[in-house]
Amino acid sequence: MGALKGRIAVVTGASRGAGRGIAYELGQAGAIVYVTGRSTQESSTDDRPETIEQTAAGVTARGGFGIAIRCNHTDPDDITCLFQQIQDRHGRIDLLVNSVFGGSEASLPAGQGKHFWERPPEHWDAMMVAGPKAYLLTTRAAVPLLQQSPTALIVNLTSFTPNQAAGNLYYDLAMQSINRMTFVMGQELRTSRVASIALCPGFMRTERVVDAGFSSDATETTAYVGRAVVALTQDPDILQRTGQALFVSDLARDYGFTDEDGTQPASFVL
Repeated sequence: MGALKGRIAVVTGASRGAGRGIAYELGQAGAIVYVTGRSTQESSTDDRPETIEQTAAGVTARGGFGIAIRCNHTDPDDITCLFQQIQDRHGRIDLLVNSVFGGSEASLPAGQGKHFWERPPEHWDAMMVAGPKAYLLTTRAAVPLLQQSPTALIVNLTSFTPNQAAGNLYYDLAMQSINRMTFVMGQELRTSRVASIALCPGFMRTERVVDAGFSSDATETTAYVGRAVVALTQDPDILQRTGQALFVSDLARDYGFTDEDGTQPASFVL
């Protein structure tokens, strides 16, 4: 029997990347996983082949139960529809993983360089809207269902490098917004016994990274962050960590899990 059998999880942005890796590991642990995103069999995004239906099937194949629901997490109506379906079927959510991000869309204009004054305003809009704003809209709608769970957890995928910029200025601001939002959520939800964690993976071997030719530079697979989420979900003292930004590498040592190759990759430094 899976360690998370019967748990109800929602993983946003799960058609590919970290979201897919997390959904697969939750499936391996036996969870019921709502796989959400915009990439479907009928309508792909960014000319990518991955879809939420593929991810949901992978969750089921690993021993869980995957349910694919199309949702644009920047659209309040889509979000309301998603959680109404979960309300009708289950009446609660045990785990919400926010993993959407618009900053890597191929449709974004390239700009003239890496500095903030060389980047077009579309980069700001993409990263802050399909990022912190999407996290906030989704979590806000999920709270009533999270409050029905005795062991509720929110995991916000992010990046955090103390005393160092996380990539470019726009990306850094988006990630820091998520980290601060997680901290305040942790404070406000503590009395409801809903924990809020910002989770920082390393340089992951995602589909985009592989296709861009950077596979050998990546430090870890997306299974590594997925196993971190599974471990956090099983922690009976998770409220002790609420509001914190945590590195996957540190959690691997704390909880004793590894990446797919049996190693524990260290924290990634830009």
